[in-house]
Amino acid sequence: MLFSYFDIGFSTVKGFERAVNKSVKALSSYRTKVAKVVAQHDRRHPEYSLVHAQDSSVHDIIEVTRKQFKGIKHLVLVGIGGSNLGTEAVHELLGEMKVKLHSLDTVAPYQVQSLLNQLKKVKKIDQVAVCIISKSGSTVETMVNAGVLLEALEKQYGKKIYKQTICIGNSSTAYLKSAKRMGAHVVSMPEIVGGRYSVGTEVGLIPLALLGHNVDAFIAGLLDASKEQFEQITSANAARLAIYLRKKYTHYNFFAFEPRLYKLGAWYRQLQAESLGKTKTKKGKKTTHGFVPAITTAVELHSTGQLYMSGLLPVYTDFVTFDDVDCNYNIPKKGFAKSYGTFNMQEIAAGIYGGVIGAYQTKKLPYRTTIFDEDLDYSVGLFMGMRMMETMYVAELLGINAFNQPNVELYKDKTREILGL
Repeated sequence: MLFSYFDIGFSTVKGFERAVNKSVKALSSYRTKVAKVVAQHDRRHPEYSLVHAQDSSVHDIIEVTRKQFKGIKHLVLVGIGGSNLGTEAVHELLGEMKVKLHSLDTVAPYQVQSLLNQLKKVKKIDQVAVCIISKSGSTVETMVNAGVLLEALEKQYGKKIYKQTICIGNSSTAYLKSAKRMGAHVVSMPEIVGGRYSVGTEVGLIPLALLGHNVDAFIAGLLDASKEQFEQITSANAARLAIYLRKKYTHYNFFAFEPRLYKLGAWYRQLQAESLGKTKTKKGKKTTHGFVPAITTAVELHSTGQLYMSGLLPVYTDFVTFDDVDCNYNIPKKGFAKSYGTFNMQEIAAGIYGGVIGAYQTKKLPYRTTIFDEDLDYSVGLFMGMRMMETMYVAELLGINAFNQPNVELYKDKTREILGL
């Protein structure tokens, strides 16, 4: 991957570099801890999410599951947040293979109805697999969607539908025990790993394998994020974000310049918001820094682009893109586009990207860029591994807990209260 940065707020480049180096130095003991967790595969710490994919048992369960479901043409993924965003991000970026992905996340009856109407056309049960993911086994949206879906599919296919169902979650949950009684395939995930950090566990790897993606390449990228050459980049990036947070930058714009990167932005938005959006530090003090993360595509150059480029709000922008050399069209030298006839579409897209970067520099708006220039299966794994580690590092610099989510639990408690559960 290629990285570049445009920083502001200091009188000289060296001044900014000194501030970054100071924050990196402050990370020293935590970086050592993370490196030790990775080297020792220490399951006692949540940072274990960075290395779980190296466990031989993970590869075994992936291979067994892939063989058991080798004939499927439809995968229904039932989960929300960390249970589905990682899979969707990778799948959208890499493109659909021979298996079609259907997702049920929030509670939306119309969404369920639309899915069931599509599956009515599938006559052979071995062409359908259902993957239900809930770490706790008590996620309202997931349990409701799974219950309604399986009841409907049981009417269509009979009890055999449970043999086509995979349930992933913490091993100690009543949910997995119930799934086992139903005859579903039961897979445990590491309990120490939270949902938003789980793409490199069974939560992300099994669905991606069933969808036909190169999981080995993805894992290789994910694991390489912990290697020195990439970890050093990650620590500097974390220091950079902490600097802007302390300078009262309040908005973070993930600019997915290629539309297929949008769901990668959604995955990162959850990772950042749930990890860094805390009101108190680990010492109980009130926090004063935080980003409101947003996702933008090149389409928004004709809408929210006006706001972002105005400089009205303190926004840090994260440009992410790649060159798709395998897909291109020459522009005709006649008709509506004749004035662009000496270019192809990729050249025009590159020109627009360069124009936006130039505009940001002219307006002195800070940003960073990431360009995928290698095998995408590997690159997206590397990107996600680096961003997970980076988020842990930023939280450490801010003195907050990157792994809890107290306010999310509040809405769940209020929901149960309203429903009388």
